[in-house]
Amino acid sequence: MEYGIDSAKIITSICSVILYMAACPTMAEEEAVITPDELENYQFQQEPVEDIHVVTELGIGQRFILDTWRKEALNLIARHIGLRSLQGNSADLAVIQQIIDREILGEDQIREWQYLGVVFGDILVTEFDLTWVRYEDDLGVSKALRWRNTDNFVFPVTLFSKRIRFNEKPDAQEIYDKLVTEINQFKLLPSPLVAPAGRSR
Repeated sequence: MEYGIDSAKIITSICSVILYMAACPTMAEEEAVITPDELENYQFQQEPVEDIHVVTELGIGQRFILDTWRKEALNLIARHIGLRSLQGNSADLAVIQQIIDREILGEDQIREWQYLGVVFGDILVTEFDLTWVRYEDDLGVSKALRWRNTDNFVFPVTLFSKRIRFNEKPDAQEIYDKLVTEINQFKLLPSPLVAPAGRSR
């Protein structure tokens, strides 16, 4: 049995394949559209994430906790440094640094590191007229420092404990100096405005 070959149909099929290949790049070509270097810097489109948080004054219980932690910090300093009081200003940075340099606290003593964070926060309150507030967002509730009625915050309580957790040796003066720069930047803004990145943890 013989089969006839329709040359017109063959030519049409070949043309269709050629057109398809021209319109659809090969897999190798698709992979070459973005190089690894370009991919590293590629900005993927993302939906903006709204920063939802609630800020209120400290309640009686929270103020009591802060006062208790201050006393614990003073007890710690009195036992190991011999000081029975603090000045409440940037001069106390040297005292905090002594605790760090003498390696008095272990990396598992997270609460004690946070006692020092409260002392550090009190320094910022004195030097920059910040206010302790209750800050709540999707990560939980924190004690924060706020500049007036703006969305500019500093989270001093965990400043040291977080660094210790990542095996860093905190430098109280260096941390303070960096925060000074940030705080002075958002203090220069008019009151109704807030800094784009007004959270320092």
